[in-house]
Amino acid sequence: MRVLLLGATGNLGSRTIPTLLAHGHNVTAFVRSDTKLRSLLTSELYNMIEVSIGDAGNTEDVYLALKEHSCDCLITTAKIGEPFGHDARLGTFATAISTAAIKLGRDRGKPLRAWFMGGLGSLEYPGTGGWQIQDYMAGWMTAHHRVIERIVKAIDVEDLEWTLLCVPGMRPKSADIGVPDGPRKHGLVTAVGRPPAWEASWVRSVPLVGVYLNLVPVIMGYMAQLEDVAELIAEHLDREEFVGKLVGFKKDPKQLSKDN
Repeated sequence: MRVLLLGATGNLGSRTIPTLLAHGHNVTAFVRSDTKLRSLLTSELYNMIEVSIGDAGNTEDVYLALKEHSCDCLITTAKIGEPFGHDARLGTFATAISTAAIKLGRDRGKPLRAWFMGGLGSLEYPGTGGWQIQDYMAGWMTAHHRVIERIVKAIDVEDLEWTLLCVPGMRPKSADIGVPDGPRKHGLVTAVGRPPAWEASWVRSVPLVGVYLNLVPVIMGYMAQLEDVAELIAEHLDREEFVGKLVGFKKDPKQLSKDN
């Protein structure tokens, strides 16, 4: 696929570039300036992609980038590295990006594919009768993810084939960003609408507060490596079962037992 990547200079975005290339996708990095991008990537890697300069909060900029580079998919990882607090630009970015993609899809008569990044808190909290994880978290911790969720879930999949990937905390496996020889095993399992392989802690049984305290140890178990998440996205880029869905992931417990 021909992919427009927004947030290409971030921790996840920069690692998604080589992973997409390893899977045979064409990549256009959409950035406000390519100065930081050049500093992050080797000259070899930089020369393997196309670059489009613009403002992710400007619908026309995004539309032109998608059109001029003949993109049929977009991935936005913009601001995903900020775990807490509300940034008004997140809503502006999501609205502008989705509006541009919808417009181009209508022009072509076929919807584009799109991946947005949200938070683990948007997924269902198992055992609570359908409540979300973020319903049991402080509002200041989840406000930015609620904004993204609300905007994305309002989009008709007939206009834009979206997926909201609900990411937990992430850390790098390596500081080096190079081009892999080919696709790699990420070892992540996925689930639609809820966190996969959920196992409540013993504190869940504590009266009244257990449902809140349980989140601390359990969510820590969903920490992931940036390179694995990038691999997951590249591998499932056009997966139909994920269209119009919130998707969660976790390191495969079977793989963890092998590693240990």
